[in-house]
Amino acid sequence: MTSVRGIGPPLAEDETLFALAHAAQRRAARKRARKPPSRPAAATAPARRSPMQQAGDRAERRALDFLRAAGLQPVARNVACRAGEIDLIMRDGPVLVFVEVRARAGNRYGGAAASVGPAKQVRLVRAARYFLQARWRGPAPPCRFDVLAFEADGPPRWIRHAFSAQ
Repeated sequence: MTSVRGIGPPLAEDETLFALAHAAQRRAARKRARKPPSRPAAATAPARRSPMQQAGDRAERRALDFLRAAGLQPVARNVACRAGEIDLIMRDGPVLVFVEVRARAGNRYGGAAASVGPAKQVRLVRAARYFLQARWRGPAPPCRFDVLAFEADGPPRWIRHAFSAQ
């Protein structure tokens, strides 16, 4: 049996190890308390985007320009929740349009429009319901779901009423 740093009565070996670990934790807590708070990483430098994310960003910008030229007014971009993300939310007169933007370099595997399958549709509907409940003020307007597909350097393909909310 030994005492911790010669202070107090002798302790069993397990108690000694516990006392030493507890003392180390207290020292670390005091050291953290003295340290000035660090700035969050997002405030110091913008997040880096992968090449695929950058291509997606470009497609969303092209889609926004295309839809504005068609007369739709932007409401929101990249609305995210636990259920999923909506790329663009636009107004087409009284109708609120939830737009999924897809871009593909080729039409292998069905192309960009075909990539919005049943699972993606369910996520989009859930995210749209979240947007209407959490962020929309007033009564819910009529809504529709559109897909704007960009295929390998071709013109965009705008599919109005691509699916329904069921």
